[in-house]
Amino acid sequence: MYYDCLGGNQYRVTVKVYRDCFSDGAEYDDPLPVTIFDGNNLNIGGFDIPFPGSATLNVNFNNNPCVTIPNDICIEEAIYSVVVNLPGSASGYTLAYQRCCRGPDVTNLNTPENQGLTLTVDIPANNLAICNNSPRFNNYPPLLLCANEELVFDHSATDPDGDEIIYELCTPYQGGSDLLPAPDPVPSPPYDPVVWINGSSAINPFGSGTIELNSSTGLLTATPLIAGLYVVGI
Repeated sequence: MYYDCLGGNQYRVTVKVYRDCFSDGAEYDDPLPVTIFDGNNLNIGGFDIPFPGSATLNVNFNNNPCVTIPNDICIEEAIYSVVVNLPGSASGYTLAYQRCCRGPDVTNLNTPENQGLTLTVDIPANNLAICNNSPRFNNYPPLLLCANEELVFDHSATDPDGDEIIYELCTPYQGGSDLLPAPDPVPSPPYDPVVWINGSSAINPFGSGTIELNSSTGLLTATPLIAGLYVVGI
């Protein structure tokens, strides 16, 4: 999720959502609900973004081919976008979207099918920045890695204002549940982190192998040792 300031208190909010083409779970939201919180985490409203349609991504394969690409890997991308009015605020805003659920085959999360997703982005108070734009990643990571082979990937982002960007490995947030798959409104922050299985963590998501992220450039270097389906937070 990111935003562009268009001037006159107008912001274009963009939410990129990815889905397994072969999933028998939830379809894309139509519309996608976003909740607005003030700097004190109080719900002050929200807005909906119509479903724009989706496209199937190429299986971005960064390594030299180590295997025949499996025929059961297929990812769809939907890019939601809408222009909203957000007057300058002395406390700033947080925008949030939640959804359920992650696929049951995720290797490094505890009961991943019960752990959803929360996307948030902050608009700073007007005494910190006027007409601020948020950073956005330049590339989506490869969908397929080779175990025991090093991946080198440019996970950098661009900030239209030229603000400094610092990168770190992190634990993603949980989100919707089976009982409430698409909360509207979204509960107020702070949000619970996903629960890793024993041996995995934000800085060691593969459990075995290595992963490093350059905090200044966003260059990601990783060598997973065991085949699986992994969540990694940047």
